[in-house]
Amino acid sequence: MKLEDIVENALLVKPDDTLPHVISRMTAEKRYEAFVFDVDFKGIVTLDDIIKRKVSDPQKMKISYFMKPATLFPVDAPIEDIMNYMLVSEFRSVPVEKDGKIFAVTKPRLLKFVKDEVFAGKKARDVMQFPYCASTNDTLLTVTSMMRDSGMNRIPIVDDKGRLAGIADSMSLAGMITERERARMGERDGEKLRLGDIEISKFVISETMKVSPDTDLKQIIRKISDEEIFTVVVEDNEKFMGLITIKDIFKLIGKSAETVYIRVSGLGGEDEFVRAKIDKMIENTINKMLKFVKVTYVAIHVEIKGKGGKRTKYSVQGRFMTNKGSFYASDHEWEPIRATKLFLEKIEGEMHKRVERKRGY
Repeated sequence: MKLEDIVENALLVKPDDTLPHVISRMTAEKRYEAFVFDVDFKGIVTLDDIIKRKVSDPQKMKISYFMKPATLFPVDAPIEDIMNYMLVSEFRSVPVEKDGKIFAVTKPRLLKFVKDEVFAGKKARDVMQFPYCASTNDTLLTVTSMMRDSGMNRIPIVDDKGRLAGIADSMSLAGMITERERARMGERDGEKLRLGDIEISKFVISETMKVSPDTDLKQIIRKISDEEIFTVVVEDNEKFMGLITIKDIFKLIGKSAETVYIRVSGLGGEDEFVRAKIDKMIENTINKMLKFVKVTYVAIHVEIKGKGGKRTKYSVQGRFMTNKGSFYASDHEWEPIRATKLFLEKIEGEMHKRVERKRGY
């Protein structure tokens, strides 16, 4: 199987398209990302980012306001590089170029490339996470604020008996931005909708894949991949136990350094000395961070630009996941070790700022 065997048609939008128009297309096609294209590839917009922003007048906003840079992968790119890039960026799909056209590859489809033995003997309980939860009595405003503050892209909604009522994510919440949905909820000309008055139960996905804590992980992955599922609910006797996301599964594929999962991609063409030096720098940064936070995984992707020309530029971006949240940074330089050093200094700086802020310094 090759990457070109699993790509699908991409949702392409133009920079000047309005926000409600793009959201309507994304929800109709159940796409969490749209790729911005105007003569050539410009970037990516995600429902996750849109929902977390405060939008006062959606009708006047162009989608380019929400656009983020993204790597356009060639169809012959290494699968490992794409998986790692998704861990770094947290995109659910990325653009792939084939024969001059842009396609999409999603996280669920990438699981088809992972060998079964990686998950041998593992159960749902081995990868599930218990995230922040909201109550069925909470309002739309409470849940959207929770998503912004926590950085989470999905919030389980549970009742007073601990049973799951549904999942609130960017797809289920997208309707609050579109004119048709806001009118259905009672918004009229000159009268803004009060999100604090709307119960979150109106904006949840109730049809989800549910498994028990002892369900075989290989069975779960097979269904995720075949049916394009992004979130799995773990229940025990109808009581909500946790969630499994593809990010949790991808982490199992990484190289384990004690309890930290580390994935570095994009340096396959560099000599062994450079790769060893960068590995040591990453290890030293993790050891310093472990004095303040618990690091659970590290994903770093290096993009090489101008290779074969007079000067080669190295762009390094990565994400450190810890018990204090996710830390993301990027930097670039003309030399890979220097670029990685600048990136790691930024990550360390972000960690110290957040720790000190929580201490009240």
